[in-house]
Amino acid sequence: MADHPRRLAVILGGASVEHTISIRSACAVLAAVDRKRWQPVPFAVDRLGRWLSVEESGAVLAAIGRGAAEEVPSADARHEGVPIDHETIAALQECDAVFPLIHGATGEDGMLQGFLELLGLAYVGSDVAASALAMDKTRCKQILRQAGIPVAPSMTISCADWESDATDVLRRAAEFGYPYFVKPSRGGSSIGTSKVESLEDAASAVAAALACDVEVLIEEAMPSPREIECGVLGSRGGGAPIASPLGEIRTSREFYDYEAKYEDPATEMIAPAELDAATARRLQEMSLEAWLAVGAAGMVRADFLIGGDGRIWLGELNTIPGFTSASMYPVLFEAAGISLSALIDRLVELGIERRQHSRRLRFGGSHA
Repeated sequence: MADHPRRLAVILGGASVEHTISIRSACAVLAAVDRKRWQPVPFAVDRLGRWLSVEESGAVLAAIGRGAAEEVPSADARHEGVPIDHETIAALQECDAVFPLIHGATGEDGMLQGFLELLGLAYVGSDVAASALAMDKTRCKQILRQAGIPVAPSMTISCADWESDATDVLRRAAEFGYPYFVKPSRGGSSIGTSKVESLEDAASAVAAALACDVEVLIEEAMPSPREIECGVLGSRGGGAPIASPLGEIRTSREFYDYEAKYEDPATEMIAPAELDAATARRLQEMSLEAWLAVGAAGMVRADFLIGGDGRIWLGELNTIPGFTSASMYPVLFEAAGISLSALIDRLVELGIERRQHSRRLRFGGSHA
């Protein structure tokens, strides 16, 4: 253990529709981090993708703590066309590790991870490839199917497909039967996702999803499913990852949408979930198989649907799961006996270990 706390960068906000959720996750992590081990350094990013200075970022969080809106205000365009200035990059490089907490586009899709790789920084979570793959629902489903993991029957359309023959798209979608789901291929927190109950709903649902992404996933809906989630956490020293106890989400809404996740006080998180031992083991095994299939690291949350007939579908993988008070990932590991403070510590140490291993492979032991 170091004689003094090491510097931990916490990146929040971002040019993402999940901007507010990122701020809430970051506030939870900043409140729980062990200050004897880590000195947190906030880096706030506005909705245009411009980084505030460390001082400005701290002031934003202090204002939010006093009741201000959960929003990173627009940064001054100090360098035209450059989203982050040299001083802020230098402050980032002074940190021993980075905890990226920008959910969704530009934070969870490999872009931020690639930037951190170029700077040579250790960071929490999956690398560029795994982040991009898990974020892309279409291609992630293809990989999961190849690994033998059951997922919902689906099809993907592009903006060009829709513009060239919307009638054919709606005809093929109707073959799934009603209802079915329409969602952005790359997105999170169910933003842009619609449940289509009839042909009359379909065109507006596709338009809403295309407003978030250039590709849209259309998939069969499971009737009245149970929503079950499982966390996966990496292990030090190259050990096998561990699967958490399972949790269940119960909502009175039509489906587990943005409001159900973050705004509806009636939404319940039950951990551990009430499942028979065989089903619980199967979901945990599938979560670990999915982790390996996409090449994940650090942390992943796997979201499942279980039908009344016993069918199981893996809905999606989240490489930067939420850390808010309404987020299942930290709740699941607390049920496993790992506090949020200990969970943060383990995730950061995993990121540092991976960076050290990568440097050894690239440059040899003298540069470890």
